Amino acid sequence: MEEKRRKRILLLAVFAILNLCFYGIFCVEHFAADTYLTEVWGWEKISKLYWQNGRWLMTLLCEICQAFHIGFHAEKTISWVLAISFLSLAELLLYEIIKRRIHVKETLNIKHILVFLSSFMMISNLFVLEYFIFAEYTGAICVGIFFNILEVRLVLKFLERGEIKDYILGLVCGIFGIMGHQGAFGITAVLLILLAENTFLNVKNFIKNSIIIGMAYLVPALTNTLQTKLAGSARVAGSLDVVGALKTAMEQIGDLLISTANFMPKSLYLVLCGAAGMVVLVMIIVKRKGKALLHAAYVFLVFILAGVAPFLMTDTAYISVVPRTVYVLGAGFPVLLILLLLLENLSKKLLQGVVLYAGIFLGIQYFNTCQIETSHYVSNGIDYYDVNYIEQQVWIYENETGNQISKIKIYTDESPLGIYYNLTGYGAVNERVMSNSWAAADAYRIFTGREMTVEESDTEVYEKYFKGKNWHYLDDEQIVLIGDTLHLCLY
Repeated sequence: MEEKRRKRILLLAVFAILNLCFYGIFCVEHFAADTYLTEVWGWEKISKLYWQNGRWLMTLLCEICQAFHIGFHAEKTISWVLAISFLSLAELLLYEIIKRRIHVKETLNIKHILVFLSSFMMISNLFVLEYFIFAEYTGAICVGIFFNILEVRLVLKFLERGEIKDYILGLVCGIFGIMGHQGAFGITAVLLILLAENTFLNVKNFIKNSIIIGMAYLVPALTNTLQTKLAGSARVAGSLDVVGALKTAMEQIGDLLISTANFMPKSLYLVLCGAAGMVVLVMIIVKRKGKALLHAAYVFLVFILAGVAPFLMTDTAYISVVPRTVYVLGAGFPVLLILLLLLENLSKKLLQGVVLYAGIFLGIQYFNTCQIETSHYVSNGIDYYDVNYIEQQVWIYENETGNQISKIKIYTDESPLGIYYNLTGYGAVNERVMSNSWAAADAYRIFTGREMTVEESDTEVYEKYFKGKNWHYLDDEQIVLIGDTLHLCLY
């Protein structure tokens, strides 16, 4: 027993070290556009927003911070610690689930390595990176991921033993899991379909398992949808069009998987997963495993549906497919890896080749993660420089004129630069806050400490100073000071 405990602690430590290698840099303070907004709004207001959006764990974190007077900077550190800790715990739990499912012997062998890699790559998959960009709520999302894996464990236990308490506890864990972030919840359905035994034993088992697993997904999902509806979230308050939502989501998912949000070179993710999928298919055919083929097809179907499902009850106007909303789709390779491991009597050479291939995949992911992280901090640094240069001009103006700047009006040039040149990013990942009309004023306040009232832009000022212009760097022309107002044109 003591030996088993030591092994678990060692495994947990290795998972934690790997997560630190990938995401340890985020312990240093950093900002996304939402981060500035959160700090300016304060815990009470932002807590209500998270509640409306059905993210209870974020709400809980805000309420704790408010109750114990935890400052914003300290909360970001706490959030990072929670993220690393609960990702590692989720990986350890998943490792034990997979190991048991494929009947790996206790003696260390190559399958242990593959189970370890598949567990890490499933949880800390390609798309988890975007969660770390949002420093203020990374931890709550990763706690939710841990609850998702707990639900998987409990539902699988129920399928094996039939004890209803396991299923009920699983549903409760699923409800907590989806309240971390809806985009991460799809991993439960995929893992349950992937790891459930005897689903294709006969038609009766197929129907039974499908219903049990389907309800394990639907109960938390519908609970979350109902809560957001009652809370007045705009995402579900408008007219719903399931067919239109499906079409919009599928189109955007296709684009995302090709671009991979620049988390990998264009189309490389699909190529690597496609090659791995062909190996799995060939091995299934060679071994004449008809049930394995049905299982793989079922997993593939659920994998796609799990990516699409969060958008089906969303007003089409609010559908935005980005990595954080389709977390499960970043786990394509480890899903294929587990499908392969479920096949029996695989040759040692094949398994060695798979380890090498998984290592290459992980190496590419690590390299590109480092690129994103570096670009993130560089982008934050340039934003900080721009804000302080603008503040310097404001200070000079105030000293020369005696006027005190107390208002700010935001404009944009003809084509705002969303991400700085030569930096890697996608959407909100490494977005230039000084191109973001709703976040720029918040960043200004945080970086300078200057309190300014944000007012509507002035048409006359725009026509005179900014119309038809397009800058590629900060220029004095973008800073117009009139009376007590800073007119700032973002580029």
